Amino acid sequence: MPNISSIELLLILVVALLVIGPERLPAAIRTASLWMGRFRRSFYKVKAEIEREINADEVRRQLHNESVLADIRDTKSEVTKAAGEARDSVNKIVNSKDFDPGASAATEEQLRNAAAEREAAVTGAGADKEESDSGSDQSAPTTAEKEELASTPDPEPPPAAAAQPSPAGESGR
Repeated sequence: MPNISSIELLLILVVALLVIGPERLPAAIRTASLWMGRFRRSFYKVKAEIEREINADEVRRQLHNESVLADIRDTKSEVTKAAGEARDSVNKIVNSKDFDPGASAATEEQLRNAAAEREAAVTGAGADKEESDSGSDQSAPTTAEKEELASTPDPEPPPAAAAQPSPAGESGR
């Protein structure tokens, strides 16, 4: 509402008294105040309705934001779960005995050769001892023969039974 000072109000009343006249002035003031009251009431109704709509919009916006936050929390828990599963599977692979990050065919071949060398060394030491005990004419493989055996790649690893000859089988010959 506009601010009207007391001097302005007095000036308006004097002009209204001169224009309308003293006999119709009280009725005109009642009618003007009635219309001003209606205008104020309608203005406050519209204002209250707009505020309710604004609050409803804010409530809708807040509910939307809460639903978005709930979706984000759900997604975060799913991502955390998937990351945990991935970490567990990676740890399972890394901690397995077959895992070798630098493994290649050459590495596997080198491992077989090293195993064959150890086996030949153990077998050769056992055969030397056995030959000296039994007094047979067979000679133990020389170091050159051991190196030659170790350097030849095996297409597949020897079976466990063939890898370790039994002492009973050799003494029974």
